[in-house]
Amino acid sequence: MTDIDLATQDTLFSPAFFWMWNDKLDVDALCAQLEDMHAHGLRNVCIHPFPKGFRPGSCPSAMEPDYLTPGFLDAFAAVVRRAAELGMHAYLYDEGGWPSGGACGLVAASDPKGILATREMAAAPDGDAALRLRPCGGGAANHPSLIEPGTTPRFLHITHDAYAARLGPALGTTVRIAFTDEPDMPWDAPGRSLAWATDLSDEFRRRKGYDIAPLVSALLADPDQTKASLRRARIDLQDVRADLFVERYLAPIRDWCHAHGMMSGGHLNNEDEPELESLHGHGSLLRSLRAMDVPGVDVIWRQMFPETAVNPFPRYASSAMHQNGGRFALSETFAIFGDSASPAERKWVVDAQMVRGINLFVFAYYAQSNARHWMTLFEPHAGPVVPTWNFEPHFFRYVERTSRFLSRGRPGAAIAVLCNARAFWAGKEDREEAATAHYAAAAALDAMNCDYDFVEDRDLAAADIAADGRLRIGAMVYRAVVLPSDIWMLPAAEEACARFEAAGGIVARWPDIARVPRTLRVSGEGASALRVMKRIDGTQSIWFVMNEEMREHEVEIVFPAPVVRYDPERDEYEGVETMTAGDGGGMTLRRTFGPGETAVYVSGLAVSQPGLRRPAQGGRQATRIQEGWTLRPLVSHLAGATDFEIKACSDEARPVALGDWRGELGATFSGKALYRVEFDSDEAGAALLDLGEVKWCAAVRLNGADLGARYFGPFRWEVELAEGRNVLEVTVANLLANQVGDDAIRDRILRDFQPNGSYDRYQRPFDKANHESGLFGPVTLIASGR
Repeated sequence: MTDIDLATQDTLFSPAFFWMWNDKLDVDALCAQLEDMHAHGLRNVCIHPFPKGFRPGSCPSAMEPDYLTPGFLDAFAAVVRRAAELGMHAYLYDEGGWPSGGACGLVAASDPKGILATREMAAAPDGDAALRLRPCGGGAANHPSLIEPGTTPRFLHITHDAYAARLGPALGTTVRIAFTDEPDMPWDAPGRSLAWATDLSDEFRRRKGYDIAPLVSALLADPDQTKASLRRARIDLQDVRADLFVERYLAPIRDWCHAHGMMSGGHLNNEDEPELESLHGHGSLLRSLRAMDVPGVDVIWRQMFPETAVNPFPRYASSAMHQNGGRFALSETFAIFGDSASPAERKWVVDAQMVRGINLFVFAYYAQSNARHWMTLFEPHAGPVVPTWNFEPHFFRYVERTSRFLSRGRPGAAIAVLCNARAFWAGKEDREEAATAHYAAAAALDAMNCDYDFVEDRDLAAADIAADGRLRIGAMVYRAVVLPSDIWMLPAAEEACARFEAAGGIVARWPDIARVPRTLRVSGEGASALRVMKRIDGTQSIWFVMNEEMREHEVEIVFPAPVVRYDPERDEYEGVETMTAGDGGGMTLRRTFGPGETAVYVSGLAVSQPGLRRPAQGGRQATRIQEGWTLRPLVSHLAGATDFEIKACSDEARPVALGDWRGELGATFSGKALYRVEFDSDEAGAALLDLGEVKWCAAVRLNGADLGARYFGPFRWEVELAEGRNVLEVTVANLLANQVGDDAIRDRILRDFQPNGSYDRYQRPFDKANHESGLFGPVTLIASGR
C-alpha cells in the first residue's frame, strides 16, 4: 500500500456524502454546497457524477456538461481546489453511475468492433455450448467485460488518466482514495450461460492442468452440478475467473492509484451474499477485497437495521484490511433507507459496522438538486432540505472520533473463520449447507462476544504456522481457526489445520466452537446481545462494546486490567463505574447498557490520573418540568410543486402538553419547532438537564445561552442555573418522512414527474415509520452531585 501522510490521514475518518451531481454544473453553486458540508463538520466528500446517459429511462438527470468532457473536468477540478482550500478530501468516484468499469458507455463507444464486450458460453439449439457476445443495450448499459484483456487499461485511460491530467498534484493530496462501485466480471445465468473471455480456455488449462471445454455443455445442462465431477469443474472455473478479476481489473486500478500517490478502494456487488458470488460477478469476495487498499461494503435498503438478524458482511471488508495490514475499511451506508430512519437507528447502523471493523463511511445522499422526481428518487436526503441538518454535526463528530480511535494500533481478533467459497461455488446442496453453517457460526461467535476475521481456504493452505500455535495470514496472527463447513476445502488447507492443531492452536469445527478464545468475558442475561471488537496499541488494549438489541441489558464484563472509558462525544477519557477484582483474575465491571448503547474501554492508562473526567453522579434533588410549556413552529419543510420548499412559520406560541406535536402542527408537518418554559430555582449552580424522550433532535438554550445541539440521545446537558427565574428553550426537529411518507404527497410527485425510478417499492414502506414528533419528556433537572 502507498504510504500515507500522518498529518492528513486523520481527517479521512470524517464521514463523506455521496454528492449526486445531477444538474447544470454551476461551480459557484457547487462550491456553496461544499462549503455547507464543511460548515457542518464534514471533511470528506465523494462526488458522484450522474450523467444523462445513465438510466435515462428511470433516473433522468440534467447534468451538464456531460461526463468526462472538458467542461465536466473543469468543474470537477474547480471543486477539488475549493475542497483543498477548506482542508477537505475528495474521493475519486470512477464511474458515471454504476457499475464501475464502463465509464457510462465510453469504453464500449471506443470499441466499435466489440473486442472488449462481454462473452459467455451458452447452450446452442443442438445442445452444444457456443461462445457468443452477451446482448447489451446502448450507452451505460453497454458494459464491457472486466476479465477481457485490455478492458481495464482502456477504462483507466478514459477515466483516471483524464482526471489525472486535469487534477495534477491534487491526486495524492486532496484526492486520496479512488472509489470503484459494484464492478462485476460479469455474472453467470444458471442453466443459460457462463461468463467467459477470449482466452479463458487457455488460462484455465494453464492454471488447472486440464481442458474445461469438453465440460461446458454439461455444466450448462446441469446448473446444480449434481455430479461431483461437474462440481469440481465449476469450482475450478470460478477459481480461475476470480483470479482473472483481480489480475485484470482490481490490481491494475490499485497499481494506477499507487503510481499517483493514492489508495484504491470501493465495494463489490451484494457483499452480504457471499454464497452467491458467481451470480454477483465478483469471483471470490475476500480475494477481491484484499486487492483493494481500502476494501468496502454497501449497506443498502436496510439489510442492517435494529431488530433484524444481523449479517456479518462488514467483517469481509475489515478482514481484508486486517490481513493487508491496512488501516481503512469503508462502507457506503444508508442508500435507499428512506427518510424515516431515526437518529438512534442511524447511529445503530454505523455502530453495528464499527464493531465489525468498518471505520470509513460514505453516506447517501447529498444531491446537487432535489427537484422534480429527485424529491423521492433517492432517499434519504441530506443537506438543508432536511429538518435535522443543523443537528447532524453532533453525529458526524461522533462517527469521526470513534472511527479514528478504533483505528489505533493493530487488530485484536484472534480467530480466523473459514468463508468456504469453494462450497458456495459448488452448487445447490453444498452451497446451501455451507451458507447455513457460515451464518450460524458467525451468529454464535457474535453471541460469545468474540472478535474474528474471515479467511479463504487457500489462505489457510499458505499460512505460516509457528511452533507455539500461532497462525499467520498476511499481517494477522490467529490463535484459533473455525471451520463452519469444510466440504471442498483444499487438501493443503486441511493439512495446514492439522499442523496448526498439533502446534497447540485451536481448530473448531461447527458446531463445536465453544473452545475458541473470548475477546471479553461477559455474563448476565444480556451477555449474548453484546458485540465486541478489540484493538491493541502498544501497552494499551481498546475494546468497543455494543449492545446490539434495542432494549437494555445488565451485564458483568471482566477486563484483564483496570480500564477507563473514552467518550467520543467529548473526545476525552472518563473514569468508569466501580470495578471489582474478579474471581478468576481481572477486573469486573457491572453496568447496564441502554438500547443500542456503545462504550469504548481502554486499559493501560492510569485510572486515577489527574484531570480524568468522572461520570456524572446523582445530586441532591431532581425536579420535573412538565407544566407551563409553549410550542411555536419555526420552519416547515414542504414538498412543493417542483422542489422542496423551506418556509419560516408565522404562528404564535401556544400552550402545549409535552408529547406528540402532530395534534398541534399536523401529521405532515416536517420541520423545527420551539418549546419554551419558565421555572424557578432556589439557588444558582450546576445541574444536569435531561429532556427525556425527544423525537427526534434537540438544541437547548438556557437564559439566552446556547448550550448546543444533539442529533441522538441521551438528550442531556450540563447547565448552570440562575437563582430565581430561568427560561428554558428547546428547539426540536423531526424527520422529512412526515412529508414524503404521506401517500397523497408521494403519489402527486410520482404522477407529475415521469419516468420514476425503481426504488419507491422500498422507500415508501420505510417512510411510514417514525412520524411521531416533538418533546415527550419527562424533562428533569438534577442538581449536580460533583
